[in-house]
Amino acid sequence: MTGRRIAYALILLVTAAFWIYYDGAVSVWLFAAALFLPVLSLLASLPFARKPEAEIDAPRTVRRGSACSLYFRVRTKKGRSPLPGVVKASLRDLMGERTDRLSFEAPADGVVFFQADHSGVWQAEIKKAYLCDFLGLFRFPASLPPPARLGVPPIPEEPSPAPDYGIFRTSSTRPKPGGGFSEIHELREYRAGDPMRSVHWKATAKTDRPMVREPQETLSRRIVLVCSMPALSSGRDAADRILDRLTWVSGELLGMDVPHAVFSPADGSLRPVCVREDLTALTEELMSKPLPGKQSENAAPPSADWTFTIGGESWKEAEG
Repeated sequence: MTGRRIAYALILLVTAAFWIYYDGAVSVWLFAAALFLPVLSLLASLPFARKPEAEIDAPRTVRRGSACSLYFRVRTKKGRSPLPGVVKASLRDLMGERTDRLSFEAPADGVVFFQADHSGVWQAEIKKAYLCDFLGLFRFPASLPPPARLGVPPIPEEPSPAPDYGIFRTSSTRPKPGGGFSEIHELREYRAGDPMRSVHWKATAKTDRPMVREPQETLSRRIVLVCSMPALSSGRDAADRILDRLTWVSGELLGMDVPHAVFSPADGSLRPVCVREDLTALTEELMSKPLPGKQSENAAPPSADWTFTIGGESWKEAEG
Protein backbone atom coordinates (compact mmCIF):
# COMPACT_ATOMS: atom_id res chain seq x y z
CA MET A 1 0.00 0.00 0.00
CA THR A 2 2.81 2.41 0.83
CA GLY A 3 4.34 2.01 -2.62
CA ARG A 4 1.06 2.85 -4.35
CA ARG A 5 0.61 5.96 -2.21
CA ILE A 6 4.16 7.12 -2.91
CA ALA A 7 3.62 6.58 -6.63
CA TYR A 8 0.44 8.67 -6.58
CA ALA A 9 2.14 11.40 -4.54
CA LEU A 10 4.93 11.55 -7.14
CA ILE A 11 2.40 11.78 -9.97
CA LEU A 12 0.60 14.61 -8.18
CA LEU A 13 3.88 16.40 -7.46
CA VAL A 14 5.11 16.12 -11.07
CA THR A 15 1.81 17.32 -12.56
CA ALA A 16 1.66 20.20 -10.06
CA ALA A 17 5.21 21.28 -10.94
CA PHE A 18 4.41 20.95 -14.65
CA TRP A 19 1.32 23.14 -14.18
CA ILE A 20 3.31 25.77 -12.26
CA TYR A 21 6.24 25.99 -14.68
CA TYR A 22 4.41 25.44 -17.96
CA ASP A 23 1.74 27.89 -18.99
CA GLY A 24 -0.49 25.78 -21.16
CA ALA A 25 -3.79 23.88 -21.26
CA VAL A 26 -2.03 20.50 -21.22
CA SER A 27 -0.53 21.16 -17.79
CA VAL A 28 -3.92 22.17 -16.41
CA TRP A 29 -5.61 19.07 -17.76
CA LEU A 30 -2.87 16.79 -16.44
CA PHE A 31 -3.03 18.34 -12.96
CA ALA A 32 -6.83 18.10 -12.92
CA ALA A 33 -6.65 14.47 -14.01
CA ALA A 34 -4.19 13.74 -11.19
CA LEU A 35 -6.56 15.37 -8.70
CA PHE A 36 -9.52 13.39 -10.05
CA LEU A 37 -7.61 10.09 -10.11
CA PRO A 38 -8.48 9.12 -6.47
CA VAL A 39 -12.19 9.62 -7.15
CA LEU A 40 -11.94 7.52 -10.30
CA SER A 41 -10.05 4.83 -8.39
CA LEU A 42 -12.68 4.80 -5.64
CA LEU A 43 -15.56 4.52 -8.09
CA ALA A 44 -13.82 1.70 -9.95
CA SER A 45 -13.06 -0.14 -6.70
CA LEU A 46 -16.51 -0.04 -5.09
CA PRO A 47 -17.97 -2.99 -7.08
CA PHE A 48 -15.10 -5.19 -5.85
CA ALA A 49 -15.26 -4.08 -2.21
CA ARG A 50 -18.74 -5.16 -1.12
CA LYS A 51 -18.77 -6.70 2.36
CA PRO A 52 -15.17 -7.89 2.64
CA GLU A 53 -14.63 -10.76 5.07
CA ALA A 54 -11.39 -12.17 6.41
CA GLU A 55 -11.00 -15.96 6.56
CA ILE A 56 -8.73 -18.48 8.24
CA ASP A 57 -8.40 -21.88 6.61
CA ALA A 58 -6.68 -24.24 9.06
CA PRO A 59 -7.19 -27.91 9.98
CA ARG A 60 -8.68 -28.73 13.37
CA THR A 61 -5.98 -31.27 14.23
CA VAL A 62 -2.59 -32.23 12.86
CA ARG A 63 -0.70 -35.41 13.67
CA ARG A 64 2.57 -34.79 15.46
CA GLY A 65 5.52 -35.09 13.14
CA SER A 66 3.55 -34.02 10.08
CA ALA A 67 3.00 -30.60 8.49
CA CYS A 68 0.18 -28.53 7.08
CA SER A 69 -0.51 -25.11 5.59
CA LEU A 70 -2.58 -22.32 7.13
CA TYR A 71 -4.29 -19.83 4.83
CA PHE A 72 -5.25 -16.24 5.64
CA ARG A 73 -7.34 -14.38 3.06
CA VAL A 74 -9.91 -11.67 2.40
CA ARG A 75 -13.01 -12.43 0.37
CA THR A 76 -15.99 -10.35 -0.72
CA LYS A 77 -19.55 -11.26 -1.56
CA LYS A 78 -18.40 -12.12 -5.09
CA GLY A 79 -15.41 -14.16 -3.97
CA ARG A 80 -11.78 -13.21 -4.49
CA SER A 81 -11.34 -9.48 -5.08
CA PRO A 82 -8.68 -7.98 -7.37
CA LEU A 83 -8.22 -5.09 -4.95
CA PRO A 84 -5.03 -4.78 -2.93
CA GLY A 85 -5.24 -5.19 0.80
CA VAL A 86 -3.52 -6.18 4.01
CA VAL A 87 -4.06 -9.02 6.48
CA LYS A 88 -2.33 -8.86 9.86
CA ALA A 89 -2.52 -12.01 11.91
CA SER A 90 -0.83 -13.92 14.72
CA LEU A 91 -0.07 -17.56 15.46
CA ARG A 92 0.21 -18.24 19.18
CA ASP A 93 1.56 -21.34 20.90
CA LEU A 94 -0.68 -21.63 23.97
CA MET A 95 1.68 -23.98 25.83
CA GLY A 96 4.92 -22.18 25.07
CA GLU A 97 3.38 -18.68 25.13
CA ARG A 98 5.19 -17.80 21.89
CA THR A 99 3.43 -15.55 19.40
CA ASP A 100 4.45 -15.09 15.76
CA ARG A 101 3.26 -11.86 14.11
CA LEU A 102 2.20 -12.31 10.50
CA SER A 103 1.47 -9.82 7.72
CA PHE A 104 0.25 -10.56 4.20
CA GLU A 105 -0.79 -8.52 1.20
CA ALA A 106 -4.00 -9.25 -0.70
CA PRO A 107 -5.33 -10.27 -3.15
CA ALA A 108 -3.05 -13.33 -2.84
CA ASP A 109 -3.70 -15.72 0.05
CA GLY A 110 -1.30 -15.54 2.96
CA VAL A 111 0.19 -18.98 3.54
CA VAL A 112 1.99 -20.24 6.65
CA PHE A 113 3.76 -23.61 6.61
CA PHE A 114 3.18 -25.24 10.01
CA GLN A 115 5.45 -28.05 11.20
CA ALA A 116 3.88 -30.02 14.07
CA ASP A 117 7.00 -30.95 16.00
CA HIS A 118 5.33 -31.03 19.44
CA SER A 119 1.94 -31.65 20.99
CA GLY A 120 -0.03 -28.57 21.91
CA VAL A 121 -2.67 -26.12 20.80
CA TRP A 122 -1.94 -23.18 18.50
CA GLN A 123 -4.34 -20.29 18.03
CA ALA A 124 -4.46 -18.47 14.70
CA GLU A 125 -6.13 -15.07 14.82
CA ILE A 126 -6.58 -12.24 12.32
CA LYS A 127 -6.02 -8.93 14.11
CA LYS A 128 -6.73 -6.58 11.20
CA ALA A 129 -7.77 -6.98 7.58
CA TYR A 130 -8.87 -4.55 4.92
CA LEU A 131 -9.04 -3.97 1.18
CA CYS A 132 -7.99 -0.74 -0.54
CA ASP A 133 -8.92 0.97 -3.76
CA PHE A 134 -6.61 0.49 -6.72
CA LEU A 135 -4.48 3.48 -5.66
CA GLY A 136 -4.29 2.32 -2.07
CA LEU A 137 -5.72 5.60 -0.71
CA PHE A 138 -9.06 4.38 0.71
CA ARG A 139 -9.61 1.43 3.03
CA PHE A 140 -12.54 -0.99 3.24
CA PRO A 141 -12.31 -2.79 6.62
CA ALA A 142 -13.09 -6.51 6.55
CA SER A 143 -15.11 -8.32 9.19
CA LEU A 144 -12.87 -10.58 11.29
CA PRO A 145 -13.48 -14.29 11.94
CA PRO A 146 -13.19 -15.89 15.39
CA PRO A 147 -9.75 -17.31 16.24
CA ALA A 148 -9.03 -20.77 14.85
CA ARG A 149 -7.50 -23.45 17.06
CA LEU A 150 -5.11 -26.03 15.68
CA GLY A 151 -4.40 -29.00 17.93
CA VAL A 152 -1.55 -31.49 17.80
CA PRO A 153 -2.72 -34.39 20.00
CA PRO A 154 -0.38 -36.67 21.95
CA ILE A 155 0.73 -40.02 20.58
CA PRO A 156 -0.05 -42.67 23.24
CA GLU A 157 3.10 -44.33 24.55
CA GLU A 158 3.33 -46.97 27.24
CA PRO A 159 5.33 -45.76 30.26
CA SER A 160 8.28 -47.68 31.59
CA PRO A 161 7.82 -49.26 34.04
CA ALA A 162 4.21 -49.89 33.06
CA PRO A 163 1.55 -49.90 35.77
CA ASP A 164 0.03 -53.15 36.99
CA TYR A 165 -3.61 -53.38 35.95
CA GLY A 166 -4.13 -56.71 37.79
CA ILE A 167 -6.59 -55.38 40.34
CA PHE A 168 -8.93 -54.24 37.56
CA ARG A 169 -9.22 -57.71 36.04
CA THR A 170 -11.01 -59.04 39.12
CA SER A 171 -14.07 -57.42 40.61
CA SER A 172 -14.87 -57.31 44.33
CA THR A 173 -18.39 -57.26 45.68
CA ARG A 174 -20.14 -56.71 49.01
CA PRO A 175 -23.68 -57.23 50.29
CA LYS A 176 -25.97 -54.52 48.98
CA PRO A 177 -27.20 -52.37 51.88
CA GLY A 178 -30.98 -52.65 52.23
CA GLY A 179 -31.17 -55.56 49.78
CA GLY A 180 -33.35 -55.00 46.74
CA PHE A 181 -32.79 -56.02 43.15
CA SER A 182 -29.32 -56.82 41.87
CA GLU A 183 -28.00 -58.81 38.93
CA ILE A 184 -25.25 -60.13 41.21
CA HIS A 185 -26.06 -62.25 44.25
CA GLU A 186 -24.53 -64.89 46.48
CA LEU A 187 -26.10 -67.79 48.36
CA ARG A 188 -26.01 -68.10 52.13
CA GLU A 189 -27.98 -69.85 54.85
CA TYR A 190 -31.26 -68.39 55.93
CA ARG A 191 -31.17 -66.06 58.95
CA ALA A 192 -34.06 -64.94 61.04
CA GLY A 193 -35.69 -61.88 59.47
CA ASP A 194 -34.80 -62.74 55.86
CA PRO A 195 -37.82 -62.27 53.55
CA MET A 196 -39.34 -65.45 52.15
CA ARG A 197 -39.11 -64.12 48.58
CA SER A 198 -35.31 -64.31 48.81
CA VAL A 199 -35.31 -68.08 49.52
CA HIS A 200 -33.53 -70.08 46.81
CA TRP A 201 -35.71 -73.19 46.66
CA LYS A 202 -33.45 -75.26 44.40
CA ALA A 203 -30.40 -74.73 46.61
CA THR A 204 -32.57 -75.40 49.67
CA ALA A 205 -33.73 -78.72 48.20
CA LYS A 206 -30.17 -79.78 47.35
CA THR A 207 -28.64 -78.93 50.73
CA ASP A 208 -31.62 -79.70 52.95
CA ARG A 209 -30.96 -76.31 54.54
CA PRO A 210 -32.85 -73.08 53.88
CA MET A 211 -30.73 -70.97 51.52
CA VAL A 212 -31.38 -67.39 50.42
CA ARG A 213 -30.10 -65.07 47.68
CA GLU A 214 -28.15 -62.11 49.06
CA PRO A 215 -27.91 -59.17 46.62
CA GLN A 216 -24.38 -57.95 45.98
CA GLU A 217 -22.98 -54.68 44.66
CA THR A 218 -19.64 -54.11 42.97
CA LEU A 219 -17.07 -52.28 45.02
CA SER A 220 -16.06 -49.03 43.36
CA ARG A 221 -12.41 -48.10 43.52
CA ARG A 222 -11.07 -44.58 43.49
CA ILE A 223 -8.47 -44.39 40.74
CA VAL A 224 -6.24 -41.34 40.40
CA LEU A 225 -3.59 -40.51 37.80
CA VAL A 226 -1.23 -37.78 38.97
CA CYS A 227 -0.06 -35.67 36.03
CA SER A 228 2.81 -33.26 36.70
CA MET A 229 3.42 -31.02 33.70
CA PRO A 230 7.09 -29.96 33.48
CA ALA A 231 8.43 -26.43 33.67
CA LEU A 232 8.89 -24.53 30.42
CA SER A 233 12.66 -24.66 30.92
CA SER A 234 12.52 -28.48 30.69
CA GLY A 235 11.59 -28.26 27.03
CA ARG A 236 8.64 -29.41 24.99
CA ASP A 237 10.01 -32.95 24.63
CA ALA A 238 9.38 -33.51 28.35
CA ALA A 239 5.81 -32.24 28.01
CA ASP A 240 5.28 -34.56 25.03
CA ARG A 241 6.42 -37.58 27.04
CA ILE A 242 4.06 -36.81 29.91
CA LEU A 243 1.06 -36.24 27.64
CA ASP A 244 1.84 -39.39 25.63
CA ARG A 245 2.04 -41.59 28.72
CA LEU A 246 -0.98 -40.00 30.36
CA THR A 247 -2.99 -40.71 27.22
CA TRP A 248 -1.79 -44.33 27.18
CA VAL A 249 -2.58 -45.12 30.82
CA SER A 250 -5.93 -43.32 30.76
CA GLY A 251 -6.83 -45.07 27.50
CA GLU A 252 -5.97 -48.47 28.98
CA LEU A 253 -8.23 -47.82 31.98
CA LEU A 254 -11.08 -46.71 29.74
CA GLY A 255 -10.58 -49.85 27.65
CA MET A 256 -11.24 -51.85 30.83
CA ASP A 257 -14.30 -49.69 31.62
CA VAL A 258 -12.54 -48.23 34.66
CA PRO A 259 -13.53 -44.61 35.36
CA HIS A 260 -10.82 -42.57 37.01
CA ALA A 261 -9.66 -39.03 37.72
CA VAL A 262 -6.58 -37.03 36.71
CA PHE A 263 -5.00 -34.88 39.40
CA SER A 264 -2.83 -31.85 38.62
CA PRO A 265 -0.47 -30.95 41.49
CA ALA A 266 0.17 -27.51 39.97
CA ASP A 267 -3.34 -26.21 40.66
CA GLY A 268 -4.82 -29.00 42.77
CA SER A 269 -7.55 -29.76 40.24
CA LEU A 270 -9.14 -33.20 39.96
CA ARG A 271 -10.81 -33.99 36.61
CA PRO A 272 -13.00 -37.09 36.18
CA VAL A 273 -12.46 -39.25 33.09
CA CYS A 274 -15.29 -41.69 32.35
CA VAL A 275 -15.41 -41.83 28.53
CA ARG A 276 -13.07 -41.13 25.61
CA GLU A 277 -14.55 -37.67 25.12
CA ASP A 278 -13.47 -36.77 28.68
CA LEU A 279 -9.89 -37.79 27.90
CA THR A 280 -9.89 -35.76 24.67
CA ALA A 281 -11.23 -32.69 26.47
CA LEU A 282 -8.68 -33.13 29.27
CA THR A 283 -5.65 -33.35 26.97
CA GLU A 284 -6.86 -30.33 25.00
CA GLU A 285 -7.24 -28.39 28.25
CA LEU A 286 -3.72 -29.32 29.35
CA MET A 287 -2.30 -28.35 25.95
CA SER A 288 -4.11 -25.00 26.05
CA LYS A 289 -2.44 -23.90 29.28
CA PRO A 290 1.04 -22.36 29.39
CA LEU A 291 3.72 -24.50 30.95
CA PRO A 292 4.85 -23.13 34.34
CA GLY A 293 7.88 -20.90 34.40
CA LYS A 294 9.31 -23.01 37.19
CA GLN A 295 8.31 -26.24 38.86
CA SER A 296 6.32 -25.56 42.02
CA GLU A 297 3.96 -28.34 43.05
CA ASN A 298 2.69 -28.16 46.60
CA ALA A 299 -0.73 -29.77 46.37
CA ALA A 300 -0.75 -33.37 47.60
CA PRO A 301 -2.77 -35.93 45.61
CA PRO A 302 -6.02 -37.15 47.16
CA SER A 303 -6.25 -40.54 48.79
CA ALA A 304 -7.12 -43.31 46.36
CA ASP A 305 -7.30 -47.08 46.08
CA TRP A 306 -4.91 -47.00 43.11
CA THR A 307 -2.57 -44.19 42.13
CA PHE A 308 -0.17 -43.89 39.24
CA THR A 309 2.13 -40.88 39.17
CA ILE A 310 3.38 -39.46 35.89
CA GLY A 311 6.01 -36.74 36.11
CA GLY A 312 9.33 -36.04 34.47
CA GLU A 313 11.18 -39.30 34.00
CA SER A 314 10.12 -40.85 37.32
CA TRP A 315 7.19 -43.20 37.46
CA LYS A 316 5.83 -44.74 40.63
CA GLU A 317 2.81 -46.77 41.43
CA ALA A 318 0.98 -46.90 44.75
CA GLU A 319 -1.90 -49.06 45.83
CA GLY A 320 -3.93 -48.64 48.96
